[in-house]
Amino acid sequence: MQETLTLATSEGDMGIHVVRPDGPGPFPVIVLFHHGPGLDEPSKAAMWLLADAGHYVVSHDRYHRVAPWFVVTPEMRSDKEAMERFMGALMGTTEDMVDADLRAVFDHLDADPAARGGAMGCIGYCIGARSVVCSMAAHPDRFTAGVGMHPSYCTVEGPDSPHLKVPAITGSLYIAFGAEDTTQAPGDNVPFIEAVNAMPDGRGEAEVLDGANHGFAVLGGPAHHPEAAAHAYEKALALFGRAL
Repeated sequence: MQETLTLATSEGDMGIHVVRPDGPGPFPVIVLFHHGPGLDEPSKAAMWLLADAGHYVVSHDRYHRVAPWFVVTPEMRSDKEAMERFMGALMGTTEDMVDADLRAVFDHLDADPAARGGAMGCIGYCIGARSVVCSMAAHPDRFTAGVGMHPSYCTVEGPDSPHLKVPAITGSLYIAFGAEDTTQAPGDNVPFIEAVNAMPDGRGEAEVLDGANHGFAVLGGPAHHPEAAAHAYEKALALFGRAL
């Protein structure tokens, strides 16, 4: 089943989209941080993939402060003004904002009998993978497993770079870059990749997948790479199966 709900937050109403198996549950929870272009139909297809494996999957509207469920459409990509608005939303949504929104999601999950308490997972795409790292570091009591697909802005200048938060993560983390990613090249993310692979007790794994570009794991998206996506989702589902 799927449903779209509205939560009240201190910064206005925020939408959440839930996809989960039929029945009362409770089901293990995965929070999905959508990619930069918003929670589009390909992203919802990924939610179904995870839900079909037995999970309660919830994604919240990252850009609700700009507009409800702001999504970049193919037509918008040739519209300079629309793309400037998108970049403003992308870069203007801070991880502190994401964390405040996440707390509202936690409150909803705690009150939903279909959502199992205890260990939770998270998965993120593009900028959402950055939120996975930050959220796992900030909420080790909630997240025991995380997955980042073609991450963005995880190795940046300054003391707030997400790669510096990796040692604070107590759960398990799987990261997948595409070897052909020109948006966030693996070569520009060596400190992040090394930090994940250095996590103790084998809890971290970062891979660079041949032939894949940015967006390879967005099912049905323009950069979807079936072989790389299948491999990465196999790793992700195995991790969630062990941890949740």
